[in-house]
Amino acid sequence: MKPLILAFGDVQSKRMETPNDFISHMVEHIAWRLGCSIDLQWPNEDWRSLGSLLGTRIRSFTPRLQSAATLGMIDDGSAEVLIDLGKNDDLNISAGVNTDLEWFLSLRCEQLSTGRDLVELLTGLAKGLGAQILVKVCNFEDPHHTWEGVFRAVGMVLNKLFAPAVNPGLFSSSMETDIDRGDIIVISRSSYLAEIKRQTAESGLSVCVDFKKQQPVVFEYEGAPIGHYHGTTALEGFRQLLQLVAGEAGFSLQAVFRSKVLSSSHVLLEDTGMVIGKVLREILIKRMMDLGINGAGSSLQHPRDFCHQKISVGISVEGRKSWRFVPLNATNADIRQRLIIGHTIMGGLYSEDLDDFLDGLTWGLGCSLVIHIKELPPAEDAWPMIYKHLGVALGEVFEINPYRKGVPPGVKANLS
Repeated sequence: MKPLILAFGDVQSKRMETPNDFISHMVEHIAWRLGCSIDLQWPNEDWRSLGSLLGTRIRSFTPRLQSAATLGMIDDGSAEVLIDLGKNDDLNISAGVNTDLEWFLSLRCEQLSTGRDLVELLTGLAKGLGAQILVKVCNFEDPHHTWEGVFRAVGMVLNKLFAPAVNPGLFSSSMETDIDRGDIIVISRSSYLAEIKRQTAESGLSVCVDFKKQQPVVFEYEGAPIGHYHGTTALEGFRQLLQLVAGEAGFSLQAVFRSKVLSSSHVLLEDTGMVIGKVLREILIKRMMDLGINGAGSSLQHPRDFCHQKISVGISVEGRKSWRFVPLNATNADIRQRLIIGHTIMGGLYSEDLDDFLDGLTWGLGCSLVIHIKELPPAEDAWPMIYKHLGVALGEVFEINPYRKGVPPGVKANLS
């Protein structure tokens, strides 16, 4: 019997048998994100040879690109990976200034006494692929989550390189209407469009997202004054930021906020983010069940982004809220002081409120979001960059992926 059978197809068809469960789990991450079914029976702890076997099998697929990069993440672990098929087989692992790389590699990880065995697996993978693999360890708070972020990113890049081109097909346009969820009413939803109305004692918010009509964003506010935003151009600045997100993600957006009593601008932005997230979630689940989608994405769309993108954004929709800024060449205190707190941009928007919008969006969409800060420009330039790259990542989340029909990004296949 062959020790490895790997083929593009149902990612839920999988068997991994090795002497170490965590090694098996990392191979699972690669196959899952690559878009392959897998049957692996590996009897020994020669992890470099296992990686070489896996790489050789993947290299037998016909590549569509020569190089690609992405951002991989899970919970509090994240990494960026670039694979170049045009360069000699080599593995290079680096880390941001806040991560002691040697310490990270020396730490135990689940059933492994150190991370060196995972380095061996990646080294063999590079050899089997005949490719250069660059790994940048970004957020490290728990070894196993960080390693999962690394191997998830490897699988995502391999998908970009080797997944066969597919006929995109058409999502179903059947529409459901008037779904009551307490303070949330889903007025309509399909694989292309969803509209939600949220009503509380203090305010009402209607949001419509449409992936067919590429129109400018509409953001309207009616009602009680919003503190320091009243009578300023701040709301037009917010509309422009929403246009950056929607334009890059590929949808039009209409949002109307009506308030009886509202004094806090952060509530306005957080609630708007939350309802936009809920609308996107309705469309995402319909698409996931209809034809299958990536469910995860990043702003690293080209190999050059790996080295030159100052701020990178990654998203994974798995039914849980988790988000963070990750400085790679600064400290968390620097990010708070120079980006998040105390800045006024685009005609009066408060940086704290822009931060709250991201909090609401991750809550409503039920996603993990990570923002890697490699080089921090002034807040006036950084925030539009963040929102633009958020849109790019969302666009990849919603792209068709037939190997993932009916399943969300995580290998636990849970979107509850």
